[in-house]
Order: sequence, then structure tokens, then C-alpha cells
Amino acid sequence: MTPGLLLHLSGMQFWGGPKGGTTRTSHPHPTRSGITGLLAAAQGRPRGSDLTDLDELTHTIRIDRPGQRLLDFHTVGGGQPKHQTVPTASGGHRGNALVFRDWYLHDAAFTVAVTGPAPLIDDLAAALRDPVYPPHLGRRACRPDTPVLITTTGHPDTALEHLPLHRNAPRTTESVPVTFLQEHPPAPNTPHTRTIDDAPRPGRTWTTRRIWETTRHLPATRCAGLGTAYLNALTTHRTH
Repeated sequence: MTPGLLLHLSGMQFWGGPKGGTTRTSHPHPTRSGITGLLAAAQGRPRGSDLTDLDELTHTIRIDRPGQRLLDFHTVGGGQPKHQTVPTASGGHRGNALVFRDWYLHDAAFTVAVTGPAPLIDDLAAALRDPVYPPHLGRRACRPDTPVLITTTGHPDTALEHLPLHRNAPRTTESVPVTFLQEHPPAPNTPHTRTIDDAPRPGRTWTTRRIWETTRHLPATRCAGLGTAYLNALTTHRTH
């Protein structure tokens, strides 16, 4: 048995990377740094805390719905006299507005298996049930639309495959393709699919990690619908 958590992340999301600037885009799935931040916030750890114990965790992400990109266009400091506009590093003021374009994930849903040492998993589960800081999906404005913690389990990767899918069922097929993102190869000597620069390090820096992406065909009956229908199916699944 490998102790783990099963999490569900759905709602407006922004899983940003190390690049800043005025055009900021989200990764197409939750990042390791984003999930680490969510767990650390639930425990009440202040920014800058040592998070090396969370490096022991392994993540597997199931993409229930990939969602769509949504553009948020906004400005900062416009329509004001120069001395009231955005300050510059040299001590002056820009004199004009800063223009930002942020690309969010809209209508996306992910189910995540997090595995690790039993004491740490127990501590994280308790924190998610009664978080110190409210959970958010990459940014504080992005609140989850379902409870984050589904349950704890001794077989998280197996359970992840059998949990209800947060999507509508197709009308004509008996199975649906579902993408899984793993941090370990699904079979020995399987080459990784890609690398992503999202593993957190001290000083708000990142390093790369490998990802193995696979597609599994799951029964269409596992599609539980959206909103309340999904939550009801999840509750029924947990009690059987």
C-alpha cells in the first residue's frame, strides 16, 4: 500500500510558470509548484517556508476536462496624472497605463493522486479538511468550485482510474479517452513525453521535471456529468 490523497481541482484556474511580463499564460494543467502551494497554504505555512518535505510527494494528474483558454485584458494606472501612475524602479512614474493580458483556464477539471509518506499524507489531509488559508487554483482569485479533498486511500493511482469523471457522457461511444500525466514511467524504460519547468525551489525559483503522458480508454459510464450530478456520483462512489 502507498498512502495518498485524491484531490479534485475544477473552476477558473491559472497555473503560471516562471515567466513574467505583461502577457501571462497558464499551463494547460495544474503545476507541481501550484499544487505544492495549495497544500502548504492549507497547512498555514507562510511564504518563504521550507517546503523540502513536500518534494517527497508524487503527483499523478487525470484530465477530466481540459477546458478552454480565456483572456482577461486589464490595465493598471491609467487615466491619472503622471505622479499617480505606476512607480518605476528609478523612483519616477510611468506616466501611462500598464496593459496586461492574462490567459486563464476556463471550464477545466482535474483529479489528482498525491502519494507520499503516511505521516505527511495524514497531516495534509487534516489541513485540507480545515485549511488555514483558503485553497485556490493557481491564483487567489481562482477558487475551486468543488471540495478539493476527495479522500485518502492506500491505492491512489488505482483509485484515480476508477473515480467518476467530471464530464458529460458521450451519446454514441462506450468508452472515452482520458489523459493521465505521471511523474514516473508507466512501464520500465519508457521515455518521458516532455519536461516542464514547474518544480519549486527556494527563492521563488523553479527547476524542470519529467512527465509521462498516456491516454487510457475508460468506460463512458464513468462520466458523471457536471456540478451537482458529479458530486452526487462521487458521494455514491465513496460509500460503496
